[in-house]
Amino acid sequence: MADPRRQRSPHPHWTGFSPDNRFAFVPDLGLDKVMIYRVDAAKSRLEPHGHGAVPAGSGPRHMKFHPSGKWIYVLNELDLSVSVFDYDAEQGTMKIKQTLPTVPKEQLQKERFKSCSEIRVHPNGKFIYAANRGHDTITVFRVDSVTGTISVVEREFVRGATPRNFNLDPSARWLLAAGQASHTLASFAVDAETGEIAFTGSIVHVPRPICVLFGPP
Repeated sequence: MADPRRQRSPHPHWTGFSPDNRFAFVPDLGLDKVMIYRVDAAKSRLEPHGHGAVPAGSGPRHMKFHPSGKWIYVLNELDLSVSVFDYDAEQGTMKIKQTLPTVPKEQLQKERFKSCSEIRVHPNGKFIYAANRGHDTITVFRVDSVTGTISVVEREFVRGATPRNFNLDPSARWLLAAGQASHTLASFAVDAETGEIAFTGSIVHVPRPICVLFGPP
């Protein structure tokens, strides 16, 4: 069911491109769709090309491609879930095949505020990471190497409040989680074999962090 407050009109939050840069993708929270545009680089134009739909009321916020280019992972802000799509690179189309909660609904009943914020894919393609505001955790998913579908590995508390953003460092050995409400940046070690993350004990205090990016070496 659509959210009457958050989904009254289109609400795009993020824009990205296919691995071959032929198509642009815009998750639209208000429409429950990922809008797809064909890129005309010569004319610097975008042409409507179609969309991929998530379950009603999901509220898609961010998305990432699998390193293989075969699958798309869409993070749904409103119902705290991840939707998995098959991607046809030649046609520039996406077809949904799975939607899985990041946090069980019974664990969210006492939360006054709850929403997903960011999604990342491990460079080895074996794991997906999603941040849960309110619950203040990062959910780790394992990726099936044949189908691209996902299953939960663990949920790790971010040692802060309101993880609006997080990122893996260029080596993918470390994950940094930004706690917007707690003014913190917490460090976690990443196990490349299991996907699990473990708090290192390191926290840096910064004013209301909302994005974690790594510059060139």
